[in-house]
Amino acid sequence: MVRLLYVNPFLNNYLKESDPMSAEKFKLPSSSYEELTKIIKAYGHFSAPVDLGEVSKLIGMDSTVISRNVGFLLELAILEPGKKKTVTSAGRNLAQALEHEMPDEIRKNWREIVSETEFLNKLITSIKIRNGMDEGTLQSHIAFSAGQPKKPAVMTGARTVMDILRASELIREQDGKIVLAKIEDDIESGKIKNSELDSSQPTRPLGFITSPQVSKVVAEQSYTGSPQIKININVTVDCSTADLDTLGEKLNQIIKDVNREIRDGEETDIDE
Repeated sequence: MVRLLYVNPFLNNYLKESDPMSAEKFKLPSSSYEELTKIIKAYGHFSAPVDLGEVSKLIGMDSTVISRNVGFLLELAILEPGKKKTVTSAGRNLAQALEHEMPDEIRKNWREIVSETEFLNKLITSIKIRNGMDEGTLQSHIAFSAGQPKKPAVMTGARTVMDILRASELIREQDGKIVLAKIEDDIESGKIKNSELDSSQPTRPLGFITSPQVSKVVAEQSYTGSPQIKININVTVDCSTADLDTLGEKLNQIIKDVNREIRDGEETDIDE
C-alpha cells in the first residue's frame, strides 16, 4: 500500500521563512585583503567581460582562488553577473584607486560600496549597538551573520571584511576593541573633505552618524511687483536610527523658525 502525504504549501513556506538556516547566505571572500584587492585590480584592467583564465594569467593566481572570491565581489556589486565577469563603474573606480595607491580615493570608494551593501551596513549597526567588539568577537559575528560555518576559509573571509571596514576608515581600534570611527573627527583632521559629503554622493551608513544636524538650508525669494513671495527651501538631514524618534519634532521646529522669519520679513524688509 502506498500512502500519500499532503503538505500544505503555505505551512511549508512558513517553516522555511522561520528557519534561520534556510535563509539565503551572504558570500564571504576566502582570501586575505591583499589577495582580494589584487583580484579587483586585475578585473579593472579589462574593458570587456573576461573569464577566470584570462584574469588568472594576468596576475599569476590560480583560477580556483579567484573563483572563490567572485561571489563576494558580486555581493558588493564590484563585479557584474554573467558567465564572463566585468567590473561595474564602482568596481572600476575602486580598482583604479587601488592600482595607483591613492589612500583618499581608496577610502572614498570603499565607503561608497559599503553604503550600498545591506550586509555591511548591518555590521556597522551591530558594532554601534554593542559599543564595539574585540577582534575575535567581531570576526565570529561576521561569519555567523553571513550564515557560514566556522571554517578557516570563512574566518579568513571575515577578517578580510574587517580589513575592508578598516580601509574605508569606518572602524578604528580603541582600548582593545573595534569601535566606529567618528566622521566628525575625520572631517576636522582633514581625512575627509567637505566635497566628499556632497548630497549627490551615495547615502552613508546610518551607523556612523553620531548626531542629527541640518547640513544645508537654502532659501530663495523673488519679488515680482505683487505681494506674493516665492520661497524654495532645501533641507538635508543627517541622522542615526537612534534620532528618528525626535527627528519630526526638530524638523517642525525648523519649519516654525522659517515661518517666523518670513513673517518678520513681510513686516519689515519687503516694503523696502
